[in-house]
Amino acid sequence: MTATMLLTLAVGMYGGRGPVADTIVEMSRGDRVTLENLSGAVEIEAWERETLEVRSRDRGNAFGVRRSGADLRVVTPDRDGRRRRIDAVIRVPRWAEVAIEGVDLDVRVTGSAGAVRVRVVTGDVRVQETAGEVRVRTVEGEIVADRTAGALFLSAQADDVRVSDAAGALDVRSGSGDLILERVESASVRAETQDGDVRFSGPLTPGGSYGFFVHAGEVVLELPDGTGADVRVSTFDGEFMSEFPVVVPSFRSGRAFEFRLGGGGAALTIEVFDGEIRLVRGAGP
Repeated sequence: MTATMLLTLAVGMYGGRGPVADTIVEMSRGDRVTLENLSGAVEIEAWERETLEVRSRDRGNAFGVRRSGADLRVVTPDRDGRRRRIDAVIRVPRWAEVAIEGVDLDVRVTGSAGAVRVRVVTGDVRVQETAGEVRVRTVEGEIVADRTAGALFLSAQADDVRVSDAAGALDVRSGSGDLILERVESASVRAETQDGDVRFSGPLTPGGSYGFFVHAGEVVLELPDGTGADVRVSTFDGEFMSEFPVVVPSFRSGRAFEFRLGGGGAALTIEVFDGEIRLVRGAGP
């Protein structure tokens, strides 16, 4: 059997019901799972086994796996190069790296501790309970990340990005969507949108770095009592309001100003060209 031979093992139906397991392939540390040129929907589920399993929901569209060195590529039997449609559940070892590219593709990734990379033109992407670095880019589609521990690099050109219960570094961007960051406990956050709002809730870590940048929209930061930060605010045509006691020099739109919140400690930058900036009191961590 050559390194690039197509590996397919049909194991039948689970008790006569449920999706077919098209392929089961043993994996070794360092292997990567790749899906390219796809449309449809795919779910990646991490499990404790050292095997890759592909289960298609469409009985008439079986998938196999082609190995080339450490790269395991999910493929269809046809070889004409056309974009392939998928509706499948793929189980991978928890440590495995996963790379997905598609045109019109919805993606869900659950439980992975390896690096995850997703690039789609149109489609929603959801990652949850991940521990490794996650990079997601979409043109048209929402990105949702929930209960994550690793660094997140998320970019949606025309839709919202929603992050909740995150502990790793965040770099979150959108062209015309909102950025909703809830219950974030990270020492590094950067959120940037052209025509949308930014909403953030969570503590600011002493020594941490936080930046929120909006062209046309508002920034609302929900911070716990006792927050300490050295704050720099800039707005060209907008308002600044704070529920915290702060001493602010004479405020005038079009100029940046700085102040210390509490005893300082975190570096907080907020820039809004046209919109409102609000610091509001929130629950503790």
